[in-house]
Amino acid sequence: MSVLVTGATGHVGRAVVDALVAAGQDVRASSRDTSKLDVPDGVEKVRADLEDASTLEPALDGVSAAFLYTRPQGVEGFVKAAEAAGVRHVVLLSSAATLEPDAAQSRIAGLHRAVEQALAAGSFASTALNPGAFATNTLGWRADIAEGVVRTPYPDSRIGAIHERDIADVAARILVDGSHDGESLALTGPEPISFREQAAVLSDVLGRPLRVEELTADQAIERMLALGWPADVPASVLGAWARTVQEPSAVTDVVREVTGNAPRTFRQWAEEHRADFS
Repeated sequence: MSVLVTGATGHVGRAVVDALVAAGQDVRASSRDTSKLDVPDGVEKVRADLEDASTLEPALDGVSAAFLYTRPQGVEGFVKAAEAAGVRHVVLLSSAATLEPDAAQSRIAGLHRAVEQALAAGSFASTALNPGAFATNTLGWRADIAEGVVRTPYPDSRIGAIHERDIADVAARILVDGSHDGESLALTGPEPISFREQAAVLSDVLGRPLRVEELTADQAIERMLALGWPADVPASVLGAWARTVQEPSAVTDVVREVTGNAPRTFRQWAEEHRADFS
């Protein structure tokens, strides 16, 4: 039986493929466009468009477990296809927003929570992974870094930035052993780290000075919308960042508890991704 990894062209999905291969699993990687899949030898490539139910039956045929990342529009068809295929466990990449006290008022939380609830109602086991900030978000600074600057609102916002390989290692462990059914796991890096501190780490790793330029909230929203963010999302994100200037994001030890290994630091992430800033 195979393990299906949806979104295998993304940072987390690709890392899940690698973690499952390292664990000796038979892996099937999917994307809407299989020509964009760059996966290890021996990994099967399949087309799966989570908003096109006709692609899901062949993608899930013979699959025992699946790693999923989707919007609410695609989840109902996925649940039906997974049930028909006899999938035993689905691990979902969700968001820490669903675990926040103000989740009921959050657009981001609402989108992710809808997927969590749809999977929980399925006949298979399901586990939600709820990371907060991704270390890979700093790749959005590449154009600015080329100018020797990091532009961000709330530079002293302290977040538990997590390495994508830690998310992947947790997902792979659960997909293999079927543990944590019905749970939502809050995943973080090892410590809160501010955007200013991340910039300093990148400066050191890249060997060039980087100054930090603080954006106003309006400037940040304008940039986020230009990058294609939904209109009602940036304000929620900025609100969370504003809160963590005074009170750092909480960090958890879930990565260690599930995998037996400490979560990777932001410096480790930066060193591994040095070439991405070239």
